[in-house]
Amino acid sequence: MTGRAHNPLPKGMTDCLKKRRLLNDKQLSPEVCRNYGEEFFAQGFLEDALEFFRRGNYGPGLEKLKEQALEAGDAYLMARLGPHPPEVWRQVADQALKLGKIHFARRALEQAGDREGAEQLAQCLPGGAS
Repeated sequence: MTGRAHNPLPKGMTDCLKKRRLLNDKQLSPEVCRNYGEEFFAQGFLEDALEFFRRGNYGPGLEKLKEQALEAGDAYLMARLGPHPPEVWRQVADQALKLGKIHFARRALEQAGDREGAEQLAQCLPGGAS
């Protein structure tokens, strides 16, 4: 096989082992967390950014991730950011539908408490309702 299953990290990016060591370091400062979070965010590694922003309790970074989740209709990232009111979940669902992300829209509607809407979307998925 000649290709890779995933894209390699850009040159200079922190690999998973170093990331783990950093996140497990009891002395890791909020500033270092912010810097790594911003670096991962800029490269599109949103889950990694989330870990560092959360560890550093960096509100502006967490807010950027929330905005990104809303823009992308990403129900899974939004869920990792914590609890949200139903109206936020409806925004995620609407955006996901606009982008053709039926699974994400369904999950967002479930989180919003709209079981009926989620079940209707389930009918649009391969295999029907689950």
